Amino acid sequence: MGDFVRTETTPTELPDVVLWRSTTLRRNDKTSWQARQATGLWLTDHDPSVRSDALQIVSELVANVLQHVPGGRRRDWVKVRLGLGDGLVRLEVIDPGTPEPEPCFTSLQVGLMEESGRGLGIVALLSSRCGTHIIKHGHRVVWADIAAGMP
Repeated sequence: MGDFVRTETTPTELPDVVLWRSTTLRRNDKTSWQARQATGLWLTDHDPSVRSDALQIVSELVANVLQHVPGGRRRDWVKVRLGLGDGLVRLEVIDPGTPEPEPCFTSLQVGLMEESGRGLGIVALLSSRCGTHIIKHGHRVVWADIAAGMP
């Protein structure tokens, strides 16, 4: 199981990540699909299992934003970033922020027929590390590292 990081983590404590790709998407009914498309394109040359895990993780993180982060004026966006590090792929989803408590990556006790409540647990299972931190203007970054060799 992944290393659950629930405390704010400053970027200097994270592994070196280079070759960043990013896109800022407007929040609407196509946002999750667009995030998956971008992530898939960025990882075209990677191992299919890394690509598959990344697609699932970005889907879960973007869905979490769409469901739990209030929209509104100047809040109708979500940013997806992908970077490569030594033996890892880092996915980040940045949102406008919320006054709600920080996300919890432990799996919830959810019934088999429940349609929600599993997303961050899935992220934790598919990633080697995951966590969250707040950046300027109160924007939240939720990130996940996937173990991967360089393409």
